Amino acid sequence: MWFVSIILLNYNWRKFNISCIASILKQGHRDFEIIFVDNASTDWSLEEVEKAYGKEVNDKKIIIVKNKTNTWFAWGNNLWIQYASSKSKYICLLNNDTIVDKNWLLELTKWIESDRNLWAVGSLILDEGHEDEIKKQIFEDKKKFMLSVFWETVIEPIEKWELESWILYTNGLSGCCVMYKKWLIEKPFEDYYFAYAEDVYLSRKILLTGYSLWMCINSTINHFWSWSFGKSPSKVKLFNGNKNQIINFLLFYSTWTKIKLFPLFLLIQIWHLFINMPWERLKAKVSARGWIIKNYWEIKHTKLHMKSKINMTDRVFIRKLSSKFNDETYCAKFSKTKLKLIKNLNVIFKLYIWLLF
Repeated sequence: MWFVSIILLNYNWRKFNISCIASILKQGHRDFEIIFVDNASTDWSLEEVEKAYGKEVNDKKIIIVKNKTNTWFAWGNNLWIQYASSKSKYICLLNNDTIVDKNWLLELTKWIESDRNLWAVGSLILDEGHEDEIKKQIFEDKKKFMLSVFWETVIEPIEKWELESWILYTNGLSGCCVMYKKWLIEKPFEDYYFAYAEDVYLSRKILLTGYSLWMCINSTINHFWSWSFGKSPSKVKLFNGNKNQIINFLLFYSTWTKIKLFPLFLLIQIWHLFINMPWERLKAKVSARGWIIKNYWEIKHTKLHMKSKINMTDRVFIRKLSSKFNDETYCAKFSKTKLKLIKNLNVIFKLYIWLLF
């Protein structure tokens, strides 16, 4: 079996660590290590893991990394470069607010080994308490998760030939769980992403280089998503979400394409102010743009570095993505007026992109 380095990032997540690690240690695939990265937690979650899994720590089955400050999601997950075993062939990023199925790792390694053009694989992620809804969308309604032209994840119909042998050919994998080939990538994220929309960056980068993404339906995870994210976004999430969405827009399109897409980009910015917390969202947008201006040349350097690896034109790339700017399935909680506006905007977006690309 191929050796896998599994990265678990923790910051004050005492509620989930023990059960998550316990489910990993029960895997049928035994050739792995867990790199537990603690971002200076203050809730004794690190000490709890060290106490509960002292034997595994001594045996180097679990490697503890103690950061002095909170390095956030992107930077913390990049630490595998320093700590992963030299014999690992695959890197697997896994959220610690999850419980994995006993065949989770076995299925991921089996499928990533099966195709040389495959860069990364992900699991079927079931939101704890809403498992049947996700399964219904994929198996009964025959839909799949896709990246939109901008930055969100939407649900689109699956063509019959795309769902084969428990594999779903997709163009967007969640950062909650993604396994990729170690030799194909130096680090998963740019450090300045911090958190939010960084998985969109990784998926887009993989697609543009001509490699494939698969979702392994038989590799399942229960994710406590609803509990983790809560109902209202924090100021940190609003700021980083806006910042990273703009970065993704700047990184993955040419100047001419960005000009053509700008009217739709502007519509989305206006729409966000009508969702909820308009004043907080406006302040986050202003702060995010200030950060972008201040760090523009660092982003520009990333774009220049990526340019030599891109094997796809903007037109071909955009045709692979969804024309929707928002998924109506997840917007059902909105008022009828807002839901109608979303549907009308999605029609406008689809027509606009069809005409220009």
